[in-house]
Amino acid sequence: MMLKRKVNWPELLAQFIDSRRFKPFSFGENDCCLFAADAVLEMTGTDLAADRRGYSTEREAISLIRNAGGMRELLRGLREKNSGFASRGDIVMVAIEGRETLGIVCGNGHWCGPGADALIFRPMIEVQKVFGI
Repeated sequence: MMLKRKVNWPELLAQFIDSRRFKPFSFGENDCCLFAADAVLEMTGTDLAADRRGYSTEREAISLIRNAGGMRELLRGLREKNSGFASRGDIVMVAIEGRETLGIVCGNGHWCGPGADALIFRPMIEVQKVFGI
């Protein structure tokens, strides 16, 4: 799937990150999957999670991921690329506490995603997979 970023995507991504900076993790609202999908929606106008919204519990989220065939299958159709070529706005997959987690490349050698109390910013060295947007 080829997604086309809007002309002003850098500003849109910056505004999106700022809007989520102090928003805590919440299943079905601000979890790692929806955070990544919402960022892509802002940058491209395409909702990668259009048919997966509507859950609100950890159990429902795990079921959704399992039924999809795993976290990576949720990103099927996106172009996987070498982490050395990751660029701002790309989706990343990392393992945190043994769980696959999605985030967004935010620049300056970091990715970000929802944390327990607010957005977390972590080093790109943690990234296992990168999916180009």
